[in-house]
Amino acid sequence: MKYTLQILILTFTSLNTFGQNSDRTYLRHDHNYSTAYSYGITEITIHSDSTFTWKSWNVNNKKEWKNYKEYEPEISIGKITRNGEYYILTEYRNGNKTDFNWTVKLNDRRLNFYYPNKNEKLRISAKYKRI
Repeated sequence: MKYTLQILILTFTSLNTFGQNSDRTYLRHDHNYSTAYSYGITEITIHSDSTFTWKSWNVNNKKEWKNYKEYEPEISIGKITRNGEYYILTEYRNGNKTDFNWTVKLNDRRLNFYYPNKNEKLRISAKYKRI
């Protein structure tokens, strides 16, 4: 009986330390062929409440991409809806829906973006790796 309080404190403390973050983060970096910057880094975080956060960084060259967190990202947020085996990412800015919709397929290791070709079949356009 005298150890009951200690056991309860130990139990609740250990339960708190084993909590998980269910948000998944995916990363892609590649040349972006713009006039000002030559290399782009994109990080997409999928949240458990069916929303996403899209962060984009632009750096001058490929050598600088590993230090991309030092720069200020361009941030977009949106909602995720399911359409069969694919998900639709819809971007919202200032609380209003934009014209940007992306078709993606999620799994534990990758996030694949798809676009419809001229025959209306979906083709992979970009691959993101989970970090």
